[in-house]
Amino acid sequence: MSTTIITSLILCATEFLTIVLASPMAKPTLVLRFLPEGIRAAAKDHPEPPKWKQMIAHILFAIFLLTFIGGIVFLGFDGLKHGYGFWKLTLRFIITLYIVKLFDIVVQDQRLVMTTDFFQRIFPETKDCAGWHDRGFNDQNQLIRIVTYPFLCMLTAALFLWLGG
Repeated sequence: MSTTIITSLILCATEFLTIVLASPMAKPTLVLRFLPEGIRAAAKDHPEPPKWKQMIAHILFAIFLLTFIGGIVFLGFDGLKHGYGFWKLTLRFIITLYIVKLFDIVVQDQRLVMTTDFFQRIFPETKDCAGWHDRGFNDQNQLIRIVTYPFLCMLTAALFLWLGG
């Protein structure tokens, strides 16, 4: 269990660092798609950073993606090494994805986006947008993910058992 929690927290930290470091350098349309609609509309004409900064942002996003995939692969093969069956592997993946999702909702959506002015410094033209106070802006997408995660975890567990068994 501790391996699962530690790996999940590493994934959370990597995701947070990627967002904080890459967002100011990324193409605005990439960053804005994760923000409320009114903010997207207000920042639609925001200038793009230089291409070299966008490349750094994409490299950071790629590192995050590889880290996330690596974390899942590590948890899967570590589980197989310890004799985990389908349901134990599924539970391990569910715990990981729900820890990451809880972190996403509480720290990123509610704290970073809604409470701090981090993104308002990147997109100053959005400072007076009502969207910064819309705490439910992402509820439907979050709910869809929360409902589909167990099925994704069962599929992932089955894949690892097929690969390792």
